[in-house]
Amino acid sequence: MPHASDSHAAYFAFRALLLGELRTTVLTGEQLCEAGRLIYGRPEGLSLYGIPATGMEAAGIRLLGRTTIECCVDEYAAAVAEALTALHATVADGGGDTGEPLVLDLFCGSGNFSHHLATRLGVTVHAAELDPAVHDATAHNLTRVDTRTRLYLSDYRDLLGKHPARGPRDTYFVEPPWGPAFTPAGLDLTRTSPPVPEILDDIRHARAGMPCLVAIKTNDHIAHDSLAHSFAGHRHLRTITPAATLPHGANMDFHIFRLDGD
Repeated sequence: MPHASDSHAAYFAFRALLLGELRTTVLTGEQLCEAGRLIYGRPEGLSLYGIPATGMEAAGIRLLGRTTIECCVDEYAAAVAEALTALHATVADGGGDTGEPLVLDLFCGSGNFSHHLATRLGVTVHAAELDPAVHDATAHNLTRVDTRTRLYLSDYRDLLGKHPARGPRDTYFVEPPWGPAFTPAGLDLTRTSPPVPEILDDIRHARAGMPCLVAIKTNDHIAHDSLAHSFAGHRHLRTITPAATLPHGANMDFHIFRLDGD
């Protein structure tokens, strides 16, 4: 059995490959299984739309290198969707929430979180992806599964502009590209592309004072207390922490906040 440090070194080397040379390449079934093993400890740990890595190639699923690293896998997406469903049941409608809530995935990538939330909540989820290569692969994948996700090749601000607030159960999923924000000191949410505080300001502006729910994906090492600073003045509701499979700083956390109105 390989030593943990050897496995971690192999992960970081593979991660660099997927975000570099293979960034926009559709991975083979063998590469997808290797990604599952190195990131989640077993090939089946990489699972999207209910399809594990071992069955993706046969099912016609296309994952780019960057999406394989950046995606929200089934185990994580289902847990966050379940938490949001429970929170929706506790939010009073305030007299203005008369239909299904508005649910927007602002940086959808693989679209797997959108898929799980649409399935669990029984709503249409509107999802934006700005990278044409990622969008095309995700659009293809969503045709292979039964989903209520509506995918747009769009900037997140255009999606916000097209979908006005409906009520306080409206939910936004935020996961902008990390890029230079992912550093040895931790993940600095003020340096994502665009910065998380800017995204939250755009959401608040689009809602014209109506509160909502915001879920955000981070890693397990936040730099400069930037999560708390980004959501200053808003209420933290829940954090979902999947079991760690990688060194500290490379594992995922998910946080849900109530974004208060003006």
